[in-house]
Amino acid sequence: MGLVEKPTNPSSTLVTTGWYMLPEDVFHVCALLRPSAEGEYQLSEAVGLLVRAGYEAATVRVGERVNVNTPGDVERASELMRGKW
Repeated sequence: MGLVEKPTNPSSTLVTTGWYMLPEDVFHVCALLRPSAEGEYQLSEAVGLLVRAGYEAATVRVGERVNVNTPGDVERASELMRGKW
């Protein structure tokens, strides 16, 4: 199983709610992708290609989860990250 963007029939109840720290090679991988039916490039496909190419993927819990829907949310997330790194 890999990451699937917006599946019609999800195979599990697991979802990604975080952010990615990706190697610079992700830009080369993205050049290999084709847009979805909606015309979007799916980052989940790029991550899958990196993993198949031998890159490691890991889950790291860094603390509180914050939605970033508003400028205030972005500021709160930034404050949390400044305290972690």
